[in-house]
Amino acid sequence: MTPASGGFVSVVLLIGLVGVSTPAPATAQTLRARVIDSELGTPLQGAAVRIGKDGPTLTTDSSGRVVGSNLPRGPTEITVKLIGYEPGVFDIFIPDSGSIAGVFPLEFNGYLMPAVLIEARAEALSPRYSDFERRRHRAMGAYMRWDELKRKGYSSVGDALRTVRGVRMQCDQQRFECSAYMARTPQCQPTWYVDGVEVHSFHENTPINDVYGIEIYRGAGEIPAEFAGSNAACGVIAVWTKSKPYR
Repeated sequence: MTPASGGFVSVVLLIGLVGVSTPAPATAQTLRARVIDSELGTPLQGAAVRIGKDGPTLTTDSSGRVVGSNLPRGPTEITVKLIGYEPGVFDIFIPDSGSIAGVFPLEFNGYLMPAVLIEARAEALSPRYSDFERRRHRAMGAYMRWDELKRKGYSSVGDALRTVRGVRMQCDQQRFECSAYMARTPQCQPTWYVDGVEVHSFHENTPINDVYGIEIYRGAGEIPAEFAGSNAACGVIAVWTKSKPYR
């Protein structure tokens, strides 16, 4: 689930929790939690994990793990916070006895992190985004990456495209649909690509938190060979979405 901008993530932790009943009181009501990056799957050290609304706050070690013991039975809210990541709120159930193991993924936002660490993360996500980064550095078209999209506060893909020079958004108020047009070729619509695959349509209201980057090519002279299809003369808009295999 994608978090609302500036707010908590609220998901029910179903997958990744394993309940094991045991009669031994020494291991009763124990939570073994692991905090990871939702895209990379890497452990997050130094994350603050609060067990319950008024419970103890623990700090993850180098493997992203904490252990909470002697917890009360019943529904429990787990709050996880770490600089550079969206806060996460997860609902779990503590059993009568035994221990449960929970994996808690956080979504990266880069807030208050040095630019060099953000660039390093982009490289770590290769090869999924390597072609996007290569073209972005060549600067043949217009490019917007997730950190710029977040910094400027865009709420949707359409909001971001409206700020690009040479792109015009035309909306049908009766059908509640919007289409993009290039100023150089207003008689036809650009070709859309999502994660490298050509698509016939793309909703302009797609939440910006789902997007890693956007490439905009406003005419045939800007379009790279990878996107030079039959309708390239009308322009190309390529959207790269975030991959969250650990969510």
